[in-house]
Amino acid sequence: MNEQVVRVVEIEKLTPRIKRFRLVSVNGKLASFSPGSHLAVEIPLAKRQYNSYSLCSSPYQTNFYDLAVLLSENSRGGSEYLHQITTGTELKLGLPKNSFALNSLARKYILIAGGIGITPLISMLFVITRHQIPFELHYAAKSPTECAFYRFLQQYGDRVKFYFSERGNRLNPKQILQEQPLGTHVYLCVPQSLREDCRGAASALGYPKSAVHRELFGAVKTNKFKPFTAVLARSEQRIDVPQDKTLLEALEAAGIKANYSCRAGGCGACEVKVIEGEINHLDSYYSPAEKAEQNRILTCISRAKSKQLVIDL
Repeated sequence: MNEQVVRVVEIEKLTPRIKRFRLVSVNGKLASFSPGSHLAVEIPLAKRQYNSYSLCSSPYQTNFYDLAVLLSENSRGGSEYLHQITTGTELKLGLPKNSFALNSLARKYILIAGGIGITPLISMLFVITRHQIPFELHYAAKSPTECAFYRFLQQYGDRVKFYFSERGNRLNPKQILQEQPLGTHVYLCVPQSLREDCRGAASALGYPKSAVHRELFGAVKTNKFKPFTAVLARSEQRIDVPQDKTLLEALEAAGIKANYSCRAGGCGACEVKVIEGEINHLDSYYSPAEKAEQNRILTCISRAKSKQLVIDL
């Protein structure tokens, strides 16, 4: 991980379970980023861990980064740690990466967020409004108090629509996506069930696949998983992967240099060839046919069904 060292200079409680952290560089200028980018944060627990979070500050300035972090019910330590730190804390970050980039040729943007999924879309709004491109933002949350950036988003008037489940408001993908101009691009950062509804509606309405973009978020529940052993074919090194750690985290803890980007099973950067063993695919990157081939795994999220997995590392 190309490292940036930052200091927390501001913490704001956006909702009862979401905090915004403002970070400044300790030893120089922060790396620039494009809207929709995320970066890895090193979590200094007993075993080294990296969590990816979307940047929600403006890409037009690099004096600071803003990250918004949800205290996850399925936290493996990362969000709990960040919710306990105070201003003055120093953190180590990776460089920004982007697997959810804005298409600069779009005639209009439809942004759809659910809960903490609003974060990458905030950075997009700075760019979209600077270039005066038409957009709509549709944001589903439990209530106004559970809605991150609620006051900030009200400046955009009727271009932003809120859907609060406690009031019985439901987001209807078909109604949102129909009768949009040719060249509209759709950006989804929502839970899986809503994401599939949106993609299905877009497909039925004739949107090309290349015009529908999605970002993944949320920790996978680990209580249903079993530990397994990963065998590195090139060195014959055996690495135990416990129930509550991903294969990628186990590789990192063993000092193995492994590629990654989103750490959520959506971009394919951590793909590794599987030589032997049965894979439990938990990603949304591969098609059903590709998953059935059982010869590649995304180490950041997928696991072994078998007791052992031999991988090409």
